[in-house]
Amino acid sequence: MTKADRERMAKLKDMPCVCCGRRGVDVHHLVDKGYRRLSGGHQATIPLCAWHHRGEPVGMWTVTETAARLGPSLALNKKQFNLRYGGERALLDRVNQWLLGEVPT
Repeated sequence: MTKADRERMAKLKDMPCVCCGRRGVDVHHLVDKGYRRLSGGHQATIPLCAWHHRGEPVGMWTVTETAARLGPSLALNKKQFNLRYGGERALLDRVNQWLLGEVPT
């Protein structure tokens, strides 16, 4: 991992989930054709909460309740996740704008 990769990871860990704004995020690597290296490696990463990343329900909520309140999970329903949020590349663009200090649309 390069210095730029480590700096990006540290910044992402301090950001809210790009989907719901919850704190305490995982860094999700975009994967193209089964390989991180084809997607952009550590620079193709976005902050996702445990629900949006791994499909872990929040607190005492069931999976159904969490999905109803927070939207679809990437791990549990990638098609609906992409429809709702515009896809991982769109989220990556938004995160990169945030990191540059720009307000995403």
